[in-house]
Amino acid sequence: MSSPESSSAPIGELFMRLAKRIRIRAGRELAPLGLTPAQAHAMKVLAHAGEPLRMADLAARLEIVPRSATTVVDDLAARGLVRRSTSELDRRATLVEPTEQGRAELRRIRAIRQGAGAAVFERLGEADRAELLRLLRLLDRELAEQDAAESTGREDSGRPCPRGAVG
Repeated sequence: MSSPESSSAPIGELFMRLAKRIRIRAGRELAPLGLTPAQAHAMKVLAHAGEPLRMADLAARLEIVPRSATTVVDDLAARGLVRRSTSELDRRATLVEPTEQGRAELRRIRAIRQGAGAAVFERLGEADRAELLRLLRLLDRELAEQDAAESTGREDSGRPCPRGAVG
């Protein structure tokens, strides 16, 4: 019989605790920019989309309700970080994309978020960081493949995709 310490449960708990610590550190560093972690995340999603996103798609990718996405976008638009436009394909749909000012701010956001993570992991030696990075990439790749397979299976079966799935 295996002991509780040898199971994967403590790893998950510790991982979540460390992730929370990194988010809190990043949030403290984002505050002087006048950004919340939710706004920073929305900026990242918009930038990675590569094209303007419909508000509903942004909400799905952020895994929040559309009304909350509207509030986030309102705040970002008021600061000149994103712009709204009307879709030419569907005049009812509002599209959102980062402005040039928003892209510049995103570079600062990225540096802050990376710095917050680096501040935590620099406590490890180079070899330990390399091994941790290898293991996290392995898990990320396997879970992404599993999520994609599950998403495809659900779409094919007529069932809805998982919340936040991008397909």
